Amino acid sequence: MTQQIDTTSRTQDEIRRLAVGRGHSLNLDRVLVPLNGSLRSEQILPFASMLADWFAGEITLFHSLPPTHPARGARPGQVHYPDAPHDRGTALATAYLEEVVSRLSPHGVRSRWGISTGPPAKMISSRSATSSLGLVAIATAARSRPHRFFSHGLLDDLWRTTSVPLLIVNPHHATLNGKPPVAPKTIIVPRSKDSGESAIAIASALAGASRSKVKILVERSTTSDESEDELINLFTSEGIDMEIVQVDNDFTHQVIDIQNSDTGSWIVAGSRMRSGITRTLFGSVADGIARESTGPIVVVPDSNITRKRKRQARAATRDIAASL
Repeated sequence: MTQQIDTTSRTQDEIRRLAVGRGHSLNLDRVLVPLNGSLRSEQILPFASMLADWFAGEITLFHSLPPTHPARGARPGQVHYPDAPHDRGTALATAYLEEVVSRLSPHGVRSRWGISTGPPAKMISSRSATSSLGLVAIATAARSRPHRFFSHGLLDDLWRTTSVPLLIVNPHHATLNGKPPVAPKTIIVPRSKDSGESAIAIASALAGASRSKVKILVERSTTSDESEDELINLFTSEGIDMEIVQVDNDFTHQVIDIQNSDTGSWIVAGSRMRSGITRTLFGSVADGIARESTGPIVVVPDSNITRKRKRQARAATRDIAASL
């Protein structure tokens, strides 16, 4: 284990202020929170509110209405108005989101809301990519690999379309027996051969803004003294306390065990965001953690994936606008 403690003369307030600035450059002060009207989906709100507090930002509550087929609900011999169900859905969604905003305001959480019509994952990914949002926060349970052969959940669809990091909280664990979640003292960063470098900047900003330390877990077979020195120099320059822990076998489960032993800790994992049959058959470290974690995990897409998907989302938005 390699440990590094900040030896600079900067105060904790200065370190935090710089981290908040880094977070703003990554748009971490702008968080999209999809809600479907269920209490389970609202389990993400305390965690999204933490982010808004750390980065003096705001959250956008978002609901996606299903598209209505023009013939749905029509009876023979009757005039059918396809906009009527959509209008009722919009009115109900508006009332619901405004009610959630009214619950957040007394706690000092700045929030707004938005509604779109279309497949949820596609609408969420499009909104986050075209509105310069930095993160999508969602309460959902990742499906097992066998389950994915038969049906996809929202997380599976987001995994293949998102261009921004995903903050994922399993709603079965998020309530913590009715108690509010504890702010993290540790940001855990697993680094494997397929995790890339995308998570480091996010982890640094989160750690500095939340006054947490960083614990980097590396596979012993893939680490080197040179790469460890680079990490130490990076976090030292940013005033973040960190340690590097080398792990041997069963990397994913050791990451989960370390999170479970550190109450309130968050995991920040980079990912190449494999999807389809590749993810179903082989998975990845980030995928395994998302399925097994009992605490918050931030999955950060590889930078090449981010650029590619943002271009796709903007092109799709232009095509929609041109067709109107």
